[in-house]
Amino acid sequence: MIRKITLTALLWSAGALYTQTIAKEEVSQKQNKIAYGKILEKKEVMGYDYLKVDQNGTERWVAIAKAPVKVGDTIGYDTKTVMKHFKSKSLGKTFDEIIFANEVYLAQKSPIPTSMKAMLADKINAVEEDTPVTDFKEKPFYTVEEVHRYRKQLNGKEVAVKAKVYKVSRQIMKRDWVHLGDGTGNEQKLTDDLVFTAPHANVKAGDEVVAKAKIVVDKDFGYGYFYKVMGEKATFKEQ
Repeated sequence: MIRKITLTALLWSAGALYTQTIAKEEVSQKQNKIAYGKILEKKEVMGYDYLKVDQNGTERWVAIAKAPVKVGDTIGYDTKTVMKHFKSKSLGKTFDEIIFANEVYLAQKSPIPTSMKAMLADKINAVEEDTPVTDFKEKPFYTVEEVHRYRKQLNGKEVAVKAKVYKVSRQIMKRDWVHLGDGTGNEQKLTDDLVFTAPHANVKAGDEVVAKAKIVVDKDFGYGYFYKVMGEKATFKEQ
């Protein structure tokens, strides 16, 4: 199965992606055809990926907004915009031809446990899925563990948690990923960590925050990026 991710504004304004100058630029607007290629090489620049792909035996370069892809993956991409003789100062390389893809298609995979811990958590969660929740009450603040436990009841609602920022991953799929913890939850059940995302999160590891976000459940981004519960469009305020 192929999962589509639409990535807009890939011809970024000056200074956003390209500090490069274009010595000679030829842009051809082709029919919006989707091609497929296997990634042979990956170069990351300021939150974006330059990919060398094997497209039916021909090696081509494709630029996309940062996505969870790696060497060996097969992706789909539109071929509408092609630049010739493009010079990248950041990479120190001139591309004879490069595709700037606005639509990217990722192969969707079922979540596969990557450790014994994850396998155990899946078994525990499978049992708990069949256990009805009878103690849910609406509250001004929830703990990290409660968001996991009451995820079905909180789905689609904005919630607030008081927690510590443990990790921030910047601009993956055009969003910042903030990992929160407050000492609640069970590490083996994977309920001690909660991910909130935002277009830009002005926080760092170690910050104590009040985080608010809309809760979503069973979010599948493809490539094993699956979350039973997470928060989207989050805001953060230091405690």
